Amino acid sequence: MRRWIRALSGIVMIVCAVIVIRYYLDYSEVNEQLEQAQQIVQQSELKELQRQNKNIIGWLTLKNTRLNNPVLQTDNNEFYLKHNYLDEKSRGGSIFADFRNDVMEDRHTIFYGHVLRNGTMFGDLSKFNEQAYAEEHPVFYYETDEKRYALHVFAAYETTTDFYYIETQFTNDTFDQFLLNIQQKSAIKMPVEVASSDKIVTFSTCTTSPDDKERFVVHTKVVELEK
Repeated sequence: MRRWIRALSGIVMIVCAVIVIRYYLDYSEVNEQLEQAQQIVQQSELKELQRQNKNIIGWLTLKNTRLNNPVLQTDNNEFYLKHNYLDEKSRGGSIFADFRNDVMEDRHTIFYGHVLRNGTMFGDLSKFNEQAYAEEHPVFYYETDEKRYALHVFAAYETTTDFYYIETQFTNDTFDQFLLNIQQKSAIKMPVEVASSDKIVTFSTCTTSPDDKERFVVHTKVVELEK
């Protein structure tokens, strides 16, 4: 009996070790991929990276974090959950825009990304649940070949897919109601006024909960900057 217990314990240890090694290799791969993209953009321009993949539409950053990523968009919201900026299969996927969006032109643009425990992609997004963190990181930046935007955080909260926060089509009245709803849900209070005449960007990610319906969401107001 003891031999069986020891054997079973040994198997469990081996399986756990394999899982840990696999996660480590996956994260290392994601880091390497992102560093390659970052080096290309630092040494030249976004256009150089776009020559490698026409689906790259811009670049997203958040100062003093590891979020420093290309943003992609294709004709669906599934492909870039499991593919990197070179369209190679990757556990980390990519940051990508909703396929329905005319990015930064629509009233409501949505960016999606995975939660990675090393802080890459949207791994740190849920930290916006804390007022102090939000105050320390109040602005995301999004840049294209031609334009640059400051995305000012005004709301953040945990929700489920039962709340349809990814709507893209609005009337003036429904957009006003949407803005009211998401600000009422917010776990933080930011000094950002948002009106129906404004455009917003929403960042959406899963949580670390086993509940597949749970999401963490950050809403931002779009302000175009001089390039």
